[in-house]
Amino acid sequence: MSASIKTGQARMLAVSLLVLLLVVVSALGVIYSSYKSRQLFSEVQQQNREAMRLEEDWGRLLLEQSTWASHARIERLAKSELKMVVPAPETIIVVKR
Repeated sequence: MSASIKTGQARMLAVSLLVLLLVVVSALGVIYSSYKSRQLFSEVQQQNREAMRLEEDWGRLLLEQSTWASHARIERLAKSELKMVVPAPETIIVVKR
């Protein structure tokens, strides 16, 4: 009977060690997933900040584009740099199809 007790104790010790190993592996998995989650959240936050910066740049570029393409500016450049003038009404000829 003492041999069966020793076998039972050895089996219990083996099961206990296996459970301990599984608990340690599980704890390491939780630690790793928490670390990875924080890392990915940080990356998402950084990408969101970059997206906001790009949206601000886009807004500034649209404003700049509308400024450069304003009718008053185009007319002023046409007169000053290209020496264009508005034709007199009597010189305008309308062509019909």
